[in-house]
Amino acid sequence: MSKAQKWAESYFQRLEKIIEELKEHSLINHLNYFQFTGVSDEEIVKIESQIIELLKLNAEDYGTIPPSSFEFDEYMKAFYRMTNGLHISWDSHILESSLTTNEILTSAPKEKLTVAKDELLQAEGFLSLLPLNSLVSYNDVNIYGDPTDSRFGQEIRNKGGHFTYLDFYYFYNDTCIVLNDKDDSGLLYHGDDYSAHYDPNNVSDFVIYMEYLLAARFSIFLRHTAFLDINIIKEMRTNHYENLINKIHSENKYTSIDNILKYHMLNEQMLESYGDLNYLQSKPEEVYNKIEELLGLVLEDEL
Repeated sequence: MSKAQKWAESYFQRLEKIIEELKEHSLINHLNYFQFTGVSDEEIVKIESQIIELLKLNAEDYGTIPPSSFEFDEYMKAFYRMTNGLHISWDSHILESSLTTNEILTSAPKEKLTVAKDELLQAEGFLSLLPLNSLVSYNDVNIYGDPTDSRFGQEIRNKGGHFTYLDFYYFYNDTCIVLNDKDDSGLLYHGDDYSAHYDPNNVSDFVIYMEYLLAARFSIFLRHTAFLDINIIKEMRTNHYENLINKIHSENKYTSIDNILKYHMLNEQMLESYGDLNYLQSKPEEVYNKIEELLGLVLEDEL
């Protein structure tokens, strides 16, 4: 068994445990988790050939050397063989969201990918990993915006590369991937300012990104921890991600549900945006008391 396959199988085993933790935690209010049918090797080859055609068109448009081949990273392929896309969303009793009222999230068929709507911006945990074929074209997925309209996206195209959405939680918190036949293929970048800006100095890759998100229980407020210095990324890739999990847990204190919920609630910006004492007081007494116990404060004094 290859290292990539071992990692993918290990990831989904650990993911199932995290999902169970979220289900059983007394302060988690709603949880949605959709895994999809994985892609076959034949489908992967077909998608890779479609990306080659895109890269050739970019090369023609921008006067660069056309690629002769393209392949996805082995770890990414191993992951997508197990699920062609992945959706996770959750909220807690602490911050009010609209997960209960969104019909797509509560009744989405397993073959239909769910991405965030405007009214879902208050979800606390969210992952909407696009199907592999959507990296060629996402016309069949309900998303909007175009990362190539950004300055960085245009730079990638000018070099003949393909820059597209990979993880889409609203287009203010998207993550894009570079696809080409060069060393930077498979690198990930986080969008901000409504995807008008991508910082080339903060980068990730598929394995590192998914591991950091797993450790942070897919918190949308901690997604930035997956984006690191390019030299760190290169070193981890060269070493096949040895000790990556230990590194995440030793350097990041937000690797338990309790600590993540504390971060969400005690973050000043979060309080200003979502803090609502009336909402919290409407909760059952045991939930209200659990929130005060977790945070170590009297809510009436804070809100």
